Amino acid sequence: MTENNQRMNVVGWLANEDPDMLAMTDRLSFFMFFYELLRKDTGLSADFSGFTIESLLGQPQLLGFRDQYRADPEGVRQSAVAAYEEAPEKVDNGLATMAYVLVKNNSLNFLQDFIHQFDFWQNWQKFHRPSPIRSLNQHDQQLISEHFNR
Repeated sequence: MTENNQRMNVVGWLANEDPDMLAMTDRLSFFMFFYELLRKDTGLSADFSGFTIESLLGQPQLLGFRDQYRADPEGVRQSAVAAYEEAPEKVDNGLATMAYVLVKNNSLNFLQDFIHQFDFWQNWQKFHRPSPIRSLNQHDQQLISEHFNR
């Protein structure tokens, strides 16, 4: 596993609470993002490594985890559950529950709109939004195709 053990503990917590959400990798990315955001807000250490801001999807993504899960869903689930069972105290149950409820009870569109209100997103888009008058070159088209054909 390339994801760190702390992240796998939280994924293990989620696997115990709602195993179906592991397969919803967009929701899983939101869950992990909000969990880390809540940790940071409460003064705990937060780990945003591995997150990518996906402008086409309009949300933060854990692409490495998503790719691992798609390659071996049962292996990832078993690793996560084992990590959680080994050290459940590494997961803040209250923060994990808050992140879970937020992601479970709202649509992806709402979550994307919510993220877009954050300063980091607005600043990122200000500097990374492609010009509307520029057409995509062949290389960019190929990268976009590869991204969505994974």
